[in-house]
Amino acid sequence: MRLPVNIFLWTFTATLVPLVLLVWGVTSYSEQRFQKEVSREVDENIDSLIGEMSNRMRYEREVVDGIGQSQEIQTMLNALMASSMGIRHPELTSMRINANRFLAGLQRTVPGLGSIRILDAAGNTVIKVTLGRVASPSFDSLGQVHYVEEEFDNDRFLRRLEDLPTDQISFMTLPLAFGDALPDREPSTLYAVRPLRNVDDRTAGYVVVNTFGEQLDEILSFSPRPRDGKVMIIEHNTAMPARDGLLLFDDERGISFISPFENGGKADYPDARQIDGGAFWDDAVAQSNGAYLSADGDTRYYYQEYHPYPHSLASWFVAFKLPADITTAPFRDIRLSLFGFGLLGLLMSLLFAGLGARFFARPIIRLSESLKRFADGYRDGPIPVDSRTTEVHELQASFRYLIEQLSNEARRRDRAEKKALQQAKLASIGEMAAGIGHEINNPLNNILTLTRLVERQLPADQPGVHADMNDLRAEAHRASRIVRGVMNFARQLPPEHETIALAEWLEEVIDRMEPEAMEADVHLALLSATARCEAEFDPGQMEQVIANLVRNAIHASPTGGHILIQAECLDETIRIEIRDEGSGLPTEVIEQIFDPFFTTKAVDRGTGLGLSISLGIVQYHGGELTLENRRDLGEDATGVLARVVLPRQKARPRIIRPPEKPTPSTPTP
Repeated sequence: MRLPVNIFLWTFTATLVPLVLLVWGVTSYSEQRFQKEVSREVDENIDSLIGEMSNRMRYEREVVDGIGQSQEIQTMLNALMASSMGIRHPELTSMRINANRFLAGLQRTVPGLGSIRILDAAGNTVIKVTLGRVASPSFDSLGQVHYVEEEFDNDRFLRRLEDLPTDQISFMTLPLAFGDALPDREPSTLYAVRPLRNVDDRTAGYVVVNTFGEQLDEILSFSPRPRDGKVMIIEHNTAMPARDGLLLFDDERGISFISPFENGGKADYPDARQIDGGAFWDDAVAQSNGAYLSADGDTRYYYQEYHPYPHSLASWFVAFKLPADITTAPFRDIRLSLFGFGLLGLLMSLLFAGLGARFFARPIIRLSESLKRFADGYRDGPIPVDSRTTEVHELQASFRYLIEQLSNEARRRDRAEKKALQQAKLASIGEMAAGIGHEINNPLNNILTLTRLVERQLPADQPGVHADMNDLRAEAHRASRIVRGVMNFARQLPPEHETIALAEWLEEVIDRMEPEAMEADVHLALLSATARCEAEFDPGQMEQVIANLVRNAIHASPTGGHILIQAECLDETIRIEIRDEGSGLPTEVIEQIFDPFFTTKAVDRGTGLGLSISLGIVQYHGGELTLENRRDLGEDATGVLARVVLPRQKARPRIIRPPEKPTPSTPTP
């Protein structure tokens, strides 16, 4: 085949096929990326929404627990037991007044509490407060007790109450006789039921609370809608077929959590089984988390399952409804535009190919000249790559293959060197981790042994030297406790709580930090806590926290600066504040200040682990650790305020870390 024809055919094929593949590939890839971005955006919004609802539901459970443990309700236990047996307690009226006053005040203080009932052991309503309004006991009973609602006679419901666990809050529906919701309408949220136990560990009654979902409606109303999507909340409850698939909230249909408790609602309450013939609900129940495309291809549902009720099989599906073409429509126009420009480019390429065929001989001449220069030793000259002739193309391919092989070999050599260096680093880290406990504790053991030997040889008439030896031994023990504390923290061991006198303990900790402050020419000022203030915490771990914070303040303070350490003893907590006069924290650093290995100090001044370890210790004590720029001296003041807040009594950790594999225990002196 002649070279002009060869050039023309190859140009035509090489232009048309890549053009079509390029247009289709680029738009398809961009569409997939955009769809993933939309999915990620929706998933993040769902996660945020679930987090806000979870916080609200947790708060409501804590309120229910608080009601059951309140003094006003606890004093009614004997009256409730008597009521369940048809006997009127002589002080029932005064107890009921106190409890009504307490519950009404609670509803005015805590927004969102819908109805609060106190039932006796037989399931009859002794007290009912709805939206701050107290219901009067106007219903007679077979006994001598007047109930707020008609005397209840439902053995099935009573058996359900008797079967409830006594040590936790359970969630269930109440019979329609209680009259909270409209007829033939299920309430949006389940009722929280907490059994009340008297002194002989018998069930005296129940606290029953329903929030009507007003606060959940507010959270959902103010939450952002990605891509103008519509939010749906659907209940999945196989134990209650009437509620399985119930739409609790729906932007598109105007359904909200509060709807079943309002007048004028529609009797026909739609559920998820009506969406796309039930296919959406079947897919959501099977997958729990994912996306569903409707049968007509017009709508896409993103959903995620959420369990709002602890110890219950009931769950909610949080779903976002978006038009399916929100990810495809923009790329249709892009494809048409690209194909139009591509066709124009093809015509221009064919025109230039015809002109280029006239100059087919030039590549051969240039290749010949390049080969001669290469033979003469000039190997840096370029090799022509513009020929479509088979022989010339094979020659070009051979040179190209040679260059690629040399480049690949160089890359393989670089990868091998980097891999060897990385393995050496990992080996060094492994050896250091394996021997750090042994290598630190052995010198401490030797120090303790030598102090005993030296002390035996000292004359008795040198009390100052004996005191120094005691201080040396105490510091060695303290170093051992610090090592053990850090290793225990790394292994996620809980703190060893002791009852500590705060003022004396804090004074000892600051005294041990005084040498570092003097060396940096920084003044430490301690305002002791209230006298006889005691708290339960691990003194070794908390000393590590205070020492880290004071040491950071020393490093940040200018020469001659002052550091104020102040302790305050409150009713339920203790608060320790450390203020320095440094340059403060930059805005871009505040969000990363507790990240492991993040530090603003020089390489030789810190590893970036102190604050992250301190945060973990404080949270494991059930407390809080915060750092913020000082505002107590005006806008022009500088410095950092570090605040540690701990419960005075032993508390549950604020965070739960995942368990790790056990490691050998660290030897101690």
